[in-house]
Amino acid sequence: MTRFLLCCCFIALASFAQAENNKTFPDGFMFGVATAAYQVEGAWNEDGKGENIWDRMVHTDPSSITNNDTADVACDSYHKYKEDVELIAGLNLTHYRFSVSWSRVLPTGFANEINAKGLLYYQNLVKELKARNIEPVVTLYHWDLPQPLQEIGGWTNPNMVTYFKEYARVMIENLVGVQYWATFNEPKQVCRAGYGVGSLAPRISSNGIADYICPYIIVKSHAEVYHMYKNDFPDLKGKMSIVFDGQWAEPASNSTADTEAAERKMHFEFGLYANPIFLGDWPQVVKDRVSFRSEKENFTRSRLPEFTEDEISTINGTFDYLGFNHYYTRLASDVEEEDFDDIGYDRDVRVLSTEDPSWEKSPNGNPIVPWGIRKTLKWIKDTYGNPEIFITENGVIDDGSTLEDDIRIDFYKGYLSSVLDAIYEDEVKVTGFTAWSLMDNFEWTGGYGYHFGLYQVNFTDPERPRTPKKSADFYGTLARTLKIPTSWANKISACWIYLLGTLVVFQFL
Repeated sequence: MTRFLLCCCFIALASFAQAENNKTFPDGFMFGVATAAYQVEGAWNEDGKGENIWDRMVHTDPSSITNNDTADVACDSYHKYKEDVELIAGLNLTHYRFSVSWSRVLPTGFANEINAKGLLYYQNLVKELKARNIEPVVTLYHWDLPQPLQEIGGWTNPNMVTYFKEYARVMIENLVGVQYWATFNEPKQVCRAGYGVGSLAPRISSNGIADYICPYIIVKSHAEVYHMYKNDFPDLKGKMSIVFDGQWAEPASNSTADTEAAERKMHFEFGLYANPIFLGDWPQVVKDRVSFRSEKENFTRSRLPEFTEDEISTINGTFDYLGFNHYYTRLASDVEEEDFDDIGYDRDVRVLSTEDPSWEKSPNGNPIVPWGIRKTLKWIKDTYGNPEIFITENGVIDDGSTLEDDIRIDFYKGYLSSVLDAIYEDEVKVTGFTAWSLMDNFEWTGGYGYHFGLYQVNFTDPERPRTPKKSADFYGTLARTLKIPTSWANKISACWIYLLGTLVVFQFL
């Protein structure tokens, strides 16, 4: 009897582990954390740094940020970067994804004036990471355009292709040893939120116009930097790409209309930025929809800029991996064609986004749907020829009330289980995963009200102390073992339940 019960216990443990996905991430799989310059550095006007569009926004329109928060000091990583690297090393992580503040290195945005102190900061950060065997993953642009460049049109100005290329050259020449580069982080947010609806800096509201010009400029800028890197720095042999945010659109019903609506949504929100780089040209459904509505709205040509054959050739294939950020899932329903009196991106897309009320919600209301990341990864594989995918952001907020952030641990268990299924069941080539974020930080218009960090930061203390949350230990164990940790409390609970059930059965034998 004793042997039998012990056997049952082991079976229970194995079954429980299987429920949480006990597969091992492949050898060489990378686990890291991410931050962005504006969100953590602070020192907004120190050592020669110039003003950027977020500096301008928080100082001239403070009510646009929760609690009138600013990132003037933020996490003070400009002065505490060594401590940050120490935290990353303590978690056994392979990489640290951070971004460069363009205006810290080039205060006016133009390459004729290089700020040596700003450049030295990033050189020291890379040196510190390399000394701890942590791979720097450097994003050149994470939303913080120098204000002087915005004054001349920002990402709607064709000259930005040249200015961005010159800035990228400065960084590539001076950050020796960097093997992973990303040109842009989430161009959809840059273009749609920054120039379409105007919810993020620089808060331009040109719905259906500027939010199509912006992707045209950005993908050309990306391609120019990619070719410059490959042609002018052949000995570096690093990887260069771009990072897209991809949220899953699940058909709200089995109808053909809703299925097509979900696919249309994916192409407008992901394909608009990825297609030119991974396939050449815009997605056909995007071209057709914008052209159709533009004609009905009495435009002489489509509001979506048309690539030349030379541009298509230059942009196509400019990637070494696909950077992928994922946070949530939505339901997609088809809607009827609206009138043509008003133009707008949403009218072009013609999709209603909703949520299933049964889905779990995070404190900020975003649905927690682990299978959404697997479906998105599979869609990327099928749509773009199975490229290497580097997950560059994934995370959830806690409410900031405790260091016992079980919501984050449960979130990562679910999402990482789905990533494992994508790798082993769908044969998606995922090579790395990056948690957002290393620590609580300035979350754009949410200020300090959103807490995404593995480490808590006390923003009322001038020293900005970092304190590990429960999830930090979980994530460190994951990185060390390449397996999703399972708590002993849960294992023991499962074992006792199984044992009790077995004893009950034996009462009737």
